[in-house]
Amino acid sequence: MMIDGFIKYLTDVKGISQNTVKGYYRDIKSWEKFLDGNSNVTRNIIRSYLVFLQKKGLKPSSVNRNLSAIRSYYSYEILNGVRDDNPMNQIKSLKAEKKLPNYLFFKDLEKIFSKEGDDFFTIRDKLIFKTLYSTGCRVSELVSIRLEQVCNSEKRVCVTGKGDKDRFLYFTPDVIELIKIYIPLRKKTFHNNIVTNSLFLDYKGESLTTRGVFYLIDKRIKEAGVDKSVSPHTFRHTFATHLLNEGADIRVVQELLGHKSISTTQIYTHTGIEKLRQVYRGAHPHGKKN
Repeated sequence: MMIDGFIKYLTDVKGISQNTVKGYYRDIKSWEKFLDGNSNVTRNIIRSYLVFLQKKGLKPSSVNRNLSAIRSYYSYEILNGVRDDNPMNQIKSLKAEKKLPNYLFFKDLEKIFSKEGDDFFTIRDKLIFKTLYSTGCRVSELVSIRLEQVCNSEKRVCVTGKGDKDRFLYFTPDVIELIKIYIPLRKKTFHNNIVTNSLFLDYKGESLTTRGVFYLIDKRIKEAGVDKSVSPHTFRHTFATHLLNEGADIRVVQELLGHKSISTTQIYTHTGIEKLRQVYRGAHPHGKKN
Protein backbone atom coordinates (compact mmCIF):
# COMPACT_ATOMS: atom_id res chain seq x y z
CA MET A 1 0.00 0.00 0.00
CA MET A 2 1.10 3.56 -0.79
CA ILE A 3 0.54 4.86 2.74
CA ASP A 4 3.54 7.21 2.97
CA GLY A 5 2.65 8.83 -0.35
CA PHE A 6 -0.97 9.21 0.75
CA ILE A 7 0.03 10.88 4.02
CA LYS A 8 2.29 13.30 2.14
CA TYR A 9 -0.60 14.03 -0.24
CA LEU A 10 -2.93 14.81 2.66
CA THR A 11 -0.39 17.12 4.26
CA ASP A 12 1.10 18.92 1.25
CA VAL A 13 -1.82 18.98 -1.21
CA LYS A 14 -5.01 18.74 0.84
CA GLY A 15 -3.66 20.77 3.77
CA ILE A 16 -5.34 18.55 6.36
CA SER A 17 -4.45 19.15 10.01
CA GLN A 18 -1.77 17.03 11.66
CA ASN A 19 -4.22 15.48 14.13
CA THR A 20 -6.48 14.31 11.30
CA VAL A 21 -3.51 13.01 9.32
CA LYS A 22 -2.33 10.99 12.33
CA GLY A 23 -5.81 9.49 12.65
CA TYR A 24 -5.87 8.55 8.96
CA TYR A 25 -2.45 6.96 9.23
CA ARG A 26 -3.47 4.91 12.28
CA ASP A 27 -6.71 3.71 10.66
CA ILE A 28 -5.08 2.74 7.36
CA LYS A 29 -2.22 0.90 9.09
CA SER A 30 -4.83 -1.09 11.00
CA TRP A 31 -6.55 -1.96 7.72
CA GLU A 32 -3.23 -2.94 6.12
CA LYS A 33 -2.47 -5.25 9.02
CA PHE A 34 -5.92 -6.85 8.77
CA LEU A 35 -5.47 -7.51 5.03
CA ASP A 36 -2.12 -9.19 5.70
CA GLY A 37 -0.94 -8.75 2.11
CA ASN A 38 -4.27 -9.61 0.45
CA SER A 39 -4.84 -7.17 -2.44
CA ASN A 40 -8.22 -8.63 -3.46
CA VAL A 41 -10.54 -6.51 -1.33
CA THR A 42 -14.04 -8.02 -1.49
CA ARG A 43 -17.28 -7.00 0.15
CA ASN A 44 -17.02 -9.94 2.57
CA ILE A 45 -13.51 -8.91 3.64
CA ILE A 46 -14.71 -5.38 4.36
CA ARG A 47 -17.68 -6.69 6.35
CA SER A 48 -15.34 -8.94 8.33
CA TYR A 49 -13.22 -5.91 9.12
CA LEU A 50 -16.26 -4.00 10.37
CA VAL A 51 -17.10 -6.90 12.68
CA PHE A 52 -13.46 -6.94 13.81
CA LEU A 53 -13.60 -3.22 14.70
CA GLN A 54 -16.90 -3.60 16.55
CA LYS A 55 -15.55 -6.54 18.58
CA LYS A 56 -12.68 -4.25 19.61
CA GLY A 57 -15.34 -2.03 21.19
CA LEU A 58 -15.30 0.79 18.64
CA LYS A 59 -18.46 2.88 18.47
CA PRO A 60 -20.26 3.33 15.13
CA SER A 61 -18.80 6.83 14.78
CA SER A 62 -15.27 5.43 15.15
CA VAL A 63 -15.98 2.62 12.69
CA ASN A 64 -17.27 5.20 10.21
CA ARG A 65 -14.10 7.24 10.71
CA ASN A 66 -12.08 4.14 9.74
CA LEU A 67 -14.23 3.64 6.65
CA SER A 68 -13.79 7.27 5.65
CA ALA A 69 -9.99 7.07 6.02
CA ILE A 70 -9.74 3.88 3.98
CA ARG A 71 -12.14 5.20 1.34
CA SER A 72 -9.97 8.31 1.00
CA TYR A 73 -6.89 6.15 0.62
CA TYR A 74 -8.37 4.15 -2.26
CA SER A 75 -9.47 7.39 -3.93
CA TYR A 76 -5.80 8.37 -3.78
CA GLU A 77 -4.85 5.09 -5.49
CA ILE A 78 -7.43 5.79 -8.22
CA LEU A 79 -5.99 9.28 -8.64
CA ASN A 80 -2.55 7.75 -9.18
CA GLY A 81 -3.78 5.12 -11.64
CA VAL A 82 -3.13 2.18 -9.31
CA ARG A 83 -6.72 0.96 -9.39
CA ASP A 84 -10.00 1.69 -11.19
CA ASP A 85 -12.54 1.29 -8.41
CA ASN A 86 -12.99 2.11 -4.74
CA PRO A 87 -13.95 -1.08 -2.85
CA MET A 88 -15.20 0.95 0.09
CA ASN A 89 -18.03 2.35 -2.06
CA GLN A 90 -19.68 -1.06 -1.66
CA ILE A 91 -20.25 -0.39 2.03
CA LYS A 92 -22.57 2.13 3.67
CA SER A 93 -21.58 3.90 6.85
CA LEU A 94 -23.06 2.62 10.09
CA LYS A 95 -25.90 4.52 11.64
CA ALA A 96 -24.31 6.43 14.48
CA GLU A 97 -26.22 7.58 17.53
CA LYS A 98 -26.28 11.36 17.75
CA LYS A 99 -25.57 12.55 21.26
CA LEU A 100 -26.69 15.98 22.36
CA PRO A 101 -23.66 18.12 23.23
CA ASN A 102 -23.07 18.82 26.89
CA TYR A 103 -23.47 22.51 27.70
CA LEU A 104 -23.58 24.83 30.69
CA PHE A 105 -26.59 26.66 32.12
CA PHE A 106 -26.36 30.34 33.01
CA LYS A 107 -26.22 29.46 36.72
CA ASP A 108 -23.19 27.23 36.01
CA LEU A 109 -21.43 30.07 34.19
CA GLU A 110 -22.14 32.46 37.06
CA LYS A 111 -20.44 30.06 39.47
CA ILE A 112 -17.42 29.66 37.18
CA PHE A 113 -17.04 33.42 36.62
CA SER A 114 -17.69 34.38 40.26
CA LYS A 115 -14.18 33.96 41.71
CA GLU A 116 -13.01 37.22 43.25
CA GLY A 117 -9.46 38.55 43.05
CA ASP A 118 -7.33 41.09 41.22
CA ASP A 119 -4.11 39.09 40.95
CA PHE A 120 -2.68 37.97 37.61
CA PHE A 121 -3.75 34.33 37.79
CA THR A 122 -7.34 35.03 38.86
CA ILE A 123 -7.76 37.59 36.06
CA ARG A 124 -6.04 35.29 33.55
CA ASP A 125 -8.30 32.35 34.38
CA LYS A 126 -11.45 34.46 34.23
CA LEU A 127 -10.34 35.88 30.87
CA ILE A 128 -9.74 32.36 29.55
CA PHE A 129 -13.15 31.10 30.64
CA LYS A 130 -15.00 34.14 29.33
CA THR A 131 -13.10 34.09 26.02
CA LEU A 132 -13.99 30.42 25.48
CA TYR A 133 -17.66 31.12 26.21
CA SER A 134 -18.06 34.46 24.44
CA THR A 135 -16.25 33.48 21.21
CA GLY A 136 -16.90 29.73 20.92
CA CYS A 137 -13.25 29.19 20.01
CA ARG A 138 -11.45 25.87 20.19
CA VAL A 139 -8.81 25.48 22.90
CA SER A 140 -6.07 25.26 20.24
CA GLU A 141 -7.27 28.59 18.84
CA LEU A 142 -7.35 30.15 22.31
CA VAL A 143 -3.72 29.36 23.13
CA SER A 144 -2.63 30.57 19.68
CA ILE A 145 -3.80 34.15 20.32
CA ARG A 146 -0.83 36.52 20.41
CA LEU A 147 -0.39 39.62 22.54
CA GLU A 148 -0.02 42.00 19.59
CA GLN A 149 -3.34 40.81 18.16
CA VAL A 150 -5.33 42.12 21.12
CA CYS A 151 -3.16 45.22 21.39
CA ASN A 152 -3.81 46.10 17.75
CA SER A 153 -7.52 45.29 17.89
CA GLU A 154 -9.33 44.87 21.19
CA LYS A 155 -12.62 43.85 19.60
CA ARG A 156 -11.61 40.87 17.47
CA VAL A 157 -8.74 38.58 16.53
CA CYS A 158 -8.11 36.29 13.58
CA VAL A 159 -7.35 32.64 14.36
CA THR A 160 -6.61 29.61 12.22
CA GLY A 161 -8.93 26.68 12.86
CA LYS A 162 -9.41 23.22 11.40
CA GLY A 163 -8.28 22.76 7.82
CA ASP A 164 -6.15 25.91 8.13
CA LYS A 165 -9.32 27.99 7.81
CA ASP A 166 -9.06 31.55 9.14
CA ARG A 167 -11.93 33.24 10.94
CA PHE A 168 -12.53 36.09 13.37
CA LEU A 169 -13.28 35.76 17.07
CA TYR A 170 -15.34 38.66 18.39
CA PHE A 171 -14.88 39.83 21.98
CA THR A 172 -17.80 40.88 24.16
CA PRO A 173 -17.52 44.10 26.25
CA ASP A 174 -16.77 42.19 29.47
CA VAL A 175 -13.92 40.33 27.75
CA ILE A 176 -12.53 43.61 26.41
CA GLU A 177 -12.57 45.08 29.94
CA LEU A 178 -10.72 42.02 31.28
CA ILE A 179 -8.11 42.31 28.52
CA LYS A 180 -7.44 45.93 29.57
CA ILE A 181 -6.82 44.73 33.13
CA TYR A 182 -4.89 41.61 32.13
CA ILE A 183 -2.25 43.06 29.81
CA PRO A 184 -0.67 45.44 32.40
CA LEU A 185 -0.81 42.62 34.97
CA ARG A 186 0.94 40.31 32.51
CA LYS A 187 3.85 42.73 32.18
CA LYS A 188 3.96 43.60 35.89
CA THR A 189 3.93 39.95 37.02
CA PHE A 190 6.75 38.72 34.80
CA HIS A 191 8.64 41.98 34.16
CA ASN A 192 11.12 41.42 31.32
CA ASN A 193 11.29 37.64 31.71
CA ILE A 194 8.63 36.90 29.08
CA VAL A 195 10.14 35.23 26.03
CA THR A 196 6.89 34.46 24.21
CA ASN A 197 4.32 36.65 22.46
CA SER A 198 1.46 34.34 23.44
CA LEU A 199 -1.37 36.22 25.14
CA PHE A 200 -1.93 33.55 27.79
CA LEU A 201 0.99 32.58 30.02
CA ASP A 202 1.55 29.83 32.57
CA TYR A 203 3.08 30.33 36.02
CA LYS A 204 6.59 30.37 34.50
CA GLY A 205 5.73 33.14 32.06
CA GLU A 206 5.76 30.70 29.15
CA SER A 207 3.03 29.97 26.60
CA LEU A 208 0.02 28.29 28.17
CA THR A 209 -0.66 24.89 26.57
CA THR A 210 -3.98 23.24 25.71
CA ARG A 211 -3.30 20.75 28.48
CA GLY A 212 -2.80 23.65 30.87
CA VAL A 213 -6.24 25.05 29.94
CA PHE A 214 -7.84 21.65 30.65
CA TYR A 215 -6.18 21.66 34.07
CA LEU A 216 -7.35 25.21 34.90
CA ILE A 217 -10.93 24.41 33.92
CA ASP A 218 -10.99 21.17 35.91
CA LYS A 219 -9.60 23.02 38.96
CA ARG A 220 -12.15 25.83 38.68
CA ILE A 221 -15.11 23.47 38.16
CA LYS A 222 -14.27 21.67 41.42
CA GLU A 223 -13.83 25.00 43.27
CA ALA A 224 -17.14 26.36 41.95
CA GLY A 225 -19.06 23.19 42.79
CA VAL A 226 -20.38 22.68 39.25
CA ASP A 227 -21.59 19.08 39.10
CA LYS A 228 -20.80 18.49 35.43
CA SER A 229 -17.98 17.19 33.28
CA VAL A 230 -16.58 20.35 31.70
CA SER A 231 -13.85 20.73 29.08
CA PRO A 232 -12.84 23.66 26.85
CA HIS A 233 -15.20 22.26 24.20
CA THR A 234 -18.10 22.47 26.67
CA PHE A 235 -17.78 26.26 26.51
CA ARG A 236 -17.93 26.03 22.71
CA HIS A 237 -21.07 23.90 22.91
CA THR A 238 -22.56 26.42 25.36
CA PHE A 239 -21.73 29.36 23.08
CA ALA A 240 -23.57 27.76 20.14
CA THR A 241 -26.52 26.51 22.19
CA HIS A 242 -27.15 29.87 23.86
CA LEU A 243 -26.92 31.76 20.55
CA LEU A 244 -29.45 29.48 18.86
CA ASN A 245 -31.76 29.48 21.88
CA GLU A 246 -31.76 33.28 21.73
CA GLY A 247 -32.80 33.22 18.07
CA ALA A 248 -29.48 33.58 16.20
CA ASP A 249 -29.50 32.47 12.57
CA ILE A 250 -27.92 29.03 12.20
CA ARG A 251 -25.82 30.20 9.22
CA VAL A 252 -24.31 32.94 11.37
CA VAL A 253 -23.55 30.46 14.15
CA GLN A 254 -21.96 28.14 11.56
CA GLU A 255 -19.67 30.97 10.46
CA LEU A 256 -18.79 31.96 14.03
CA LEU A 257 -17.89 28.36 14.91
CA GLY A 258 -15.91 27.85 11.70
CA HIS A 259 -17.89 24.77 10.69
CA LYS A 260 -17.37 23.66 7.11
CA SER A 261 -20.81 22.04 6.90
CA ILE A 262 -24.04 23.34 8.39
CA SER A 263 -24.97 19.75 9.33
CA THR A 264 -22.27 19.98 12.02
CA THR A 265 -23.94 23.07 13.45
CA GLN A 266 -27.42 21.55 13.35
CA ILE A 267 -26.67 19.31 16.33
CA TYR A 268 -27.15 22.41 18.49
CA THR A 269 -30.69 22.91 17.20
CA HIS A 270 -31.46 19.47 18.65
CA THR A 271 -30.39 20.77 22.03
CA GLY A 272 -33.03 23.47 21.69
CA ILE A 273 -35.64 20.88 20.74
CA GLU A 274 -34.70 18.79 23.78
CA LYS A 275 -35.18 21.84 25.98
CA LEU A 276 -38.66 22.35 24.54
CA ARG A 277 -39.44 18.67 25.08
CA GLN A 278 -38.43 18.88 28.74
CA VAL A 279 -40.58 21.95 29.29
CA TYR A 280 -43.53 20.20 27.63
CA ARG A 281 -43.15 17.07 29.75
CA GLY A 282 -42.89 19.12 32.91
CA ALA A 283 -45.71 21.58 32.24
CA HIS A 284 -48.33 19.91 30.02
CA PRO A 285 -50.81 17.64 31.85
CA HIS A 286 -50.59 14.97 29.15
CA GLY A 287 -46.83 15.34 28.90
CA LYS A 288 -46.43 13.89 32.38
CA LYS A 289 -48.12 10.63 31.46
CA ASN A 290 -46.29 7.60 30.05
